[in-house]
Amino acid sequence: MYSKNTIALQQFIQKNYHKSLAKLAFKKSLVAGYDNRFVLNQLYGKQKAKNKLPYLFKNDQVLYPAKVSVEQSSSEKTALWKANLVEGGTLLDMTGGFGVDTYHFSKRIKQVTYLEKNTELFEIVAHNYAVLKADNITTVNGDSLNFLENTQQKFDWIYLDPARRDDAGNRKIGLAGYFPNLLDIQPLLFQKTARVLVKVSPMLDIQQAIQQLGTVQKVMVLAVQNEVKELLLILTKEENAVGQSPSFECVDLRKDGTVFNYQPKSNQDLSNLNYSLPQTYIYEPNAAILKAGLFKEIAIDFKLNKLHPNTHLYTSEQLVANFPGRVFKLKGIENFNKKAVAPYLDHKKANITTRNFPYSVAQIKKKLGVKDGGNVYLFATTLQEEQLKILVCER
Repeated sequence: MYSKNTIALQQFIQKNYHKSLAKLAFKKSLVAGYDNRFVLNQLYGKQKAKNKLPYLFKNDQVLYPAKVSVEQSSSEKTALWKANLVEGGTLLDMTGGFGVDTYHFSKRIKQVTYLEKNTELFEIVAHNYAVLKADNITTVNGDSLNFLENTQQKFDWIYLDPARRDDAGNRKIGLAGYFPNLLDIQPLLFQKTARVLVKVSPMLDIQQAIQQLGTVQKVMVLAVQNEVKELLLILTKEENAVGQSPSFECVDLRKDGTVFNYQPKSNQDLSNLNYSLPQTYIYEPNAAILKAGLFKEIAIDFKLNKLHPNTHLYTSEQLVANFPGRVFKLKGIENFNKKAVAPYLDHKKANITTRNFPYSVAQIKKKLGVKDGGNVYLFATTLQEEQLKILVCER
């Protein structure tokens, strides 16, 4: 896979990782003893690792696989958070990939088994674990289902991040299109463990997945700086979990290092939801809450009024502290036309968001004559009695 002349490779990477890969790709030989594809993978991986995987970036001896494996891996931030979900003596990572999640699980679990079918990727990860002195990780190069069928070992946890693209590279969102197929292998998984942690597509229909699997104990939506990055399911074979409604947890890892966490109160009476016209304060939930579909729960927990059954914005007369999302002060409720909105704008700039509105942001900007920016926030939305309105707000 690679030459023993690692010093030359490391020196080249340190000197060139910040440069344009497109220009370097035209050179005949970048480092003696290595093919250019491998060297370019190292440069790309180093570039990505600076922000995504700092624990690898700061170690000059680690190696990076093909571009797709680096792109599809968890970030260090999300891997650290996931690692806190598990504990015990043993964990099997059936879909090891670049091994980021496996490595962080190994900080919480006494003995971790990493499985990866791709031999080139496997060799790179095994090398990295040796460099990182991750001695409690056993690496296995082979098919995960064959391993699971033949092993006599039982695990405290099994972790899966199934492939969500077919051989042609087409993205698969539904569970039936994943490899391995969770719907088919659940009985086999529960022969080897009582608890399964699964990373699924952020685009997955959560309620459909709950119905299909029947064993979901908990749903976790993980966002980074208000952008949903991962959707995680904990499956359990415990009899009292099957058929019951799972619990939900919504998390946002913020830029300043703080973590927001929202878990709806249990046994809520969702019929207590109130609606009203916009009041002094407007609330926009974090993206993780919106993905989880906790539209009624968030209103009841924080004693807020909803603007419309399908408009996921909330309001109150008095400021509600510690709301998990953005909070705005209402400056005006206007019709959807340029003349009504113009007096609020500074240099025709505004930040536009749509919630339950029939026009796109681009169409709204064109009709209102607005450019991006400034301190004014416009929410294009539908109020009660199906009124299309522009809520003019400030943070």
